[in-house]
Amino acid sequence: MLKRLACRALAALFALCRVFPVQKNKAVLLRHFPVWGALEAMEQALRADGRFRIVKIADWRRPGTLYHLATAGVIFLNNNFNPLAWFNFSKKTKLVQLWHGDGGWKKWGRSVDPAAPVIPYTHVICNCESVRPFWAEGFGLPQPRVLPLGSPRLDMLTRPYGKAALRAKFDARYPQCRGKRLVLYAPTFRDDPAENQALLSHFDFPAWNARFGDSSALLVRLHPKMHGLYDLRGTGAIDLTGAPGQADLLRVIGLLITDYCSLCFDAVALDTPVVLYAFDEARYMAHGRGFYKPLRELPPGPIANDFPALLAYAAAPDTSSAQRAAFRDFHLGEVDGKSCERIIAMLTRKDGQA
Repeated sequence: MLKRLACRALAALFALCRVFPVQKNKAVLLRHFPVWGALEAMEQALRADGRFRIVKIADWRRPGTLYHLATAGVIFLNNNFNPLAWFNFSKKTKLVQLWHGDGGWKKWGRSVDPAAPVIPYTHVICNCESVRPFWAEGFGLPQPRVLPLGSPRLDMLTRPYGKAALRAKFDARYPQCRGKRLVLYAPTFRDDPAENQALLSHFDFPAWNARFGDSSALLVRLHPKMHGLYDLRGTGAIDLTGAPGQADLLRVIGLLITDYCSLCFDAVALDTPVVLYAFDEARYMAHGRGFYKPLRELPPGPIANDFPALLAYAAAPDTSSAQRAAFRDFHLGEVDGKSCERIIAMLTRKDGQA
């Protein structure tokens, strides 16, 4: 009730700001996610285009936010900001959701909570046509408002880069990794705090070190919601939880081990091998929020349900290229680095359609 009252109060203040005219070429980047991600890619494209005046808002509570939202010609977001569901936007303002993830794997939004607020986005940008129905369901919007123009975030991730230089930079910071294959273990969080506390007990660090310690460097990057839960000293792994440079890290690893984490989308976009370590698959499927596409119908790589199976997959040659390609084609479509260009072209057309 208090949240609803606060949203209505903000909406009333927003209505007062509506007395000011909308500025057609004013683009507001409203961040409501820990990283800029897709917004950073969009900012670079808008600056290169040259037709927009950009306002970046990292904290909506700062003075002037409601004024900027009320007078923007276009507003870009990378996460839901529920108070917007109560705002009466001008018909001249385009409210564009870029989102912080990709594809159509785990369910979210109104697919999980049908009572979640519906924010009046004029445009939601998804990866491709095959995931369009999932995004429309998650946002509670008609499909025509969901446009399969690609991922700005993947534009930035997959643009040309010097892998050798990135690896040399990484080795300079972590000299113990020099000459070794980099293996990243990045599990997602569970809704049950007790399961999060026990998550790494399912990874047998001594067994991993005995098998791969001489040839591979094990890196661990936990979900932001699990920061501070573990002390990895003495495991032989390098803890990169919360460390900056996630994109560069993904560009240099040789294998991603994850479970139900959306980081696998980044890996397949870079054609990096993926192994899913789903030790709790049955429980997760029974008690989690569910998948739009069943996990085993189209996984990005082999699935290991126990640690010996994980060791075997990690030791075996990569034979999952076709599997990754099928996963990428369904969830990401064509990753061509031109998503931001398509979005700007759509927004600057008179009809505002793709």
